[in-house]
Amino acid sequence: MADPSETTQVGSGPPILGEHAQDTQEVLEAIQELSSQVGSLQSEVRTLRAQTRALPASGSEAAGWDDSRRGPDTLSWINALDAPQQRAPSVPRLLLEVVFLVSVAVAAAIAELDIAEIVAVMAGAWVLVALAEFAAARSARRRAEAVYAPLPGLAAGYPTDPSWFAPPVERTALDVAGAEDDSQARLPPPSDD
Repeated sequence: MADPSETTQVGSGPPILGEHAQDTQEVLEAIQELSSQVGSLQSEVRTLRAQTRALPASGSEAAGWDDSRRGPDTLSWINALDAPQQRAPSVPRLLLEVVFLVSVAVAAAIAELDIAEIVAVMAGAWVLVALAEFAAARSARRRAEAVYAPLPGLAAGYPTDPSWFAPPVERTALDVAGAEDDSQARLPPPSDD
């Protein structure tokens, strides 16, 4: 028995193809494109399988990044990086210092101190503010020294090899035959012994 929520149209006229035909056509085109891509990949796999070159043995030479015989790199690329930006405090230090000095002055005035005592209290408050500024400047200088100081143990290393970045130059025996500089290997002359 059919589900009552499903409705079936039975009619004598032709089926309506509008959007369904367009969607079907797009799906068929996508399948044909995918089929051509799979075919080209299969031909590349057959070409690779036909090559007679053997794969390297697993225990032979390790990859370049695993080579423990090399020394540390010069890490010259680190200089190209932007310096870390110091985060600004959420409340400016100057505002806190001014509020502190004003509050000390108001407290001294409320306490009805003499002028000499107010001057001494304000001088002490100013010394505290100056010590806070000195400590903040010193920590900023230490932070900057830590950022720009060379990394320990990485100063000595191999220089960057420019041959890695230049295209290879091939010289054949025909090119060398007419050249004045002879770069072919030769045996040493025979000795008189």
